[in-house]
Amino acid sequence: MSDLQIILIILGVFIIACVVVYNWLQERKLHKQVSNEFIVPQKDVLAEDFYIDTDAFVEKELAEVSHKIKHPVFEESADLPARSEEVVFKNMVLEDTVLKEAPLKDPVLNEATLETALNETARNELAAHTDNEHPLNFAPANQVTSIESVIEKPDEDKSGEIDYTPAQLPNGIHPQIDLTAILYANKNISYQSLYDMAASIDDIGLPILIYGLDDDDKWHLVETNDALQVDVSALTFKQATCSLQLADRGGPAAKNVLNKFQFAVENMGLELNAHVEWQGSGDVVQRAIEIDQFCIEVDQLINIHIAQAEAPIHGTKFRGLAEANGMTLGDDGKFYYQDTTHKSPLFTAIEANNQAFTAESLRNSVLKAITFQLEIPKVPNCEQAFNQMILVAQKLSSSLNASLVDDNQKPLGDLQIEKIRQQLKVIHATMVARGVMPGSPASMRLFN
Repeated sequence: MSDLQIILIILGVFIIACVVVYNWLQERKLHKQVSNEFIVPQKDVLAEDFYIDTDAFVEKELAEVSHKIKHPVFEESADLPARSEEVVFKNMVLEDTVLKEAPLKDPVLNEATLETALNETARNELAAHTDNEHPLNFAPANQVTSIESVIEKPDEDKSGEIDYTPAQLPNGIHPQIDLTAILYANKNISYQSLYDMAASIDDIGLPILIYGLDDDDKWHLVETNDALQVDVSALTFKQATCSLQLADRGGPAAKNVLNKFQFAVENMGLELNAHVEWQGSGDVVQRAIEIDQFCIEVDQLINIHIAQAEAPIHGTKFRGLAEANGMTLGDDGKFYYQDTTHKSPLFTAIEANNQAFTAESLRNSVLKAITFQLEIPKVPNCEQAFNQMILVAQKLSSSLNASLVDDNQKPLGDLQIEKIRQQLKVIHATMVARGVMPGSPASMRLFN
């Protein structure tokens, strides 16, 4: 064995020994640290009785409170506003004292008696603490009308400035279903500037609503020149709103889309020299998921079918009966029922196999079944619309000698109809609780 090999073996043994010693020292240090941190308690609180002297604790707390109330500290100062703050505190304390010390024979105190007693007590207390070296000047007694005159109202500013409150959001924006940012401009924003910034965020892929607030506090939807009815070249905005709908029937807005929209709006604020303030609280992604769950819960479609019985259903006869009961054939091949009080149709009627009705097909065809449909979120009063749909369907089924059935082709009787009404009431209440009224513009956007 050569000398080099011997040296290498000795060096290897030395290194292994150093590692073993180092590990032993670290383990010993760790054991000491664990022993110091985990001290074994002398008493087992779970095995032994636990006792608190509640009387002594309550007496101590009451003594501290009594000391704080009965012995207010007055600093010797000639600064009248500092003294007036103490006067307010004493008056609030004395109000409770006067109520407690009122005679039992007269339990009801009118406002005049209460104000007189409070003002008199306050003057006596202040006179007792008046310092000869630093006398305080008070207004005459006839000028002290009430305690409310001493207390400063929180909404009043001594400088005469009124705190700014944000304007109400446009009617086209809903705080529950839209992610909205308000842009407060340092100087008015021209319509063209806001239009150009809106065009720069069109690549998000979802509908974005942008409104501007003019000097007359009127909101204008940007990119809708027909609705403005003013010269857009001279139109300027002191505020603007940017909104993105959080969900629709396609699902919630994706996280990357929401982040992209927020980044674009923040960049818009920098470009327009405006302060950006986001509306709503909580995680935006979670809000979108909750709106989507709400849509799944209430987006229900009611189907009622008129099925052919012994006699066939001729298309010509069905069209005549449908039009006689207030239904009209639309360009999309559906019959719509629309009364005078609602702009949107209450319910529709289509062929059971989803084939579009045409004037030619109705003249030459025999129908096996007709389906009446009602979209609950799109109808302002879904129960009333459902009752009207049942009435029309029953009239048509009776005139056509057909049967009124449900989706399972089972006869639809009064008991099944009443169950549907109860479900309608639950869905209507759920939408009202969320703040999305059935048939409202927000609901129409959400369920389209």
